[in-house]
Amino acid sequence: MKVEQDLEEIKQRLAQIEAKLERGSTSGRIMKYMIIIFLSIFFLFLVIGVVQFVSA
Repeated sequence: MKVEQDLEEIKQRLAQIEAKLERGSTSGRIMKYMIIIFLSIFFLFLVIGVVQFVSA
């Protein structure tokens, strides 16, 4: 009986950890996309600035 109870507690704990990891990976993925978008805009403005400087 004790072994079954321990096994059930371990299963519940594992489910909680998996849920936490899933939430963490979602926020990490959003942060990664935000950084990629920011860098893309930065390099776009950099290229526009270089083109305007060279053409002037």
